Amino acid sequence: METKKVDRRVKYTIEMLKGALVEAMQKEHISKISVKSLCELADINRSTFYAHFRDQYGLLHHIEQEVLDNITRQLERQDFDGKGPISFQVLNLILKYVRQNASLFKALLSDNCEPDIQREIMKLPDIISVQIYEGLDERAKDYLSVFGITGCVSILQKWLQDGMPESTGQISELILQVLYHGIADFSWTARR
Repeated sequence: METKKVDRRVKYTIEMLKGALVEAMQKEHISKISVKSLCELADINRSTFYAHFRDQYGLLHHIEQEVLDNITRQLERQDFDGKGPISFQVLNLILKYVRQNASLFKALLSDNCEPDIQREIMKLPDIISVQIYEGLDERAKDYLSVFGITGCVSILQKWLQDGMPESTGQISELILQVLYHGIADFSWTARR
């Protein structure tokens, strides 16, 4: 089986474009970002951009797919089968990846991005397990799933915006406590 080796220059170009898009999305919505402005930021020609991507959404989709693939690989290394509630260790591993790629996730989880990526990350092999909703009808499960996903994304957004003052372990603990036990008996103290 022959594996296709990606040219170093191509890798460099794509990395530059990814960085340019992340930088641009810190300031404006993906729909307002032009290919021309991305090329200026990345210091490449538009013809080079179009050799790899159709438009800014194609580049965004490439980045999103890369993120999802990386998280999936992390989960596979941990033997996470998606059949039970996510463990502290697995969520903490994902959050370490988020921390290592903070500027990327600030862009992907911001209002300047399409909301689909947020749902895709949190739905990744049922990070929010539907098993905790057993016995409920489908509509109730859907509502609770949306509530859980939105809550998790909001916690991550706040954590990233604040400069990630808590450890990944503390945020993992917070998310899991809220997801699986609610806020009625909530007890969590931010340790810095």
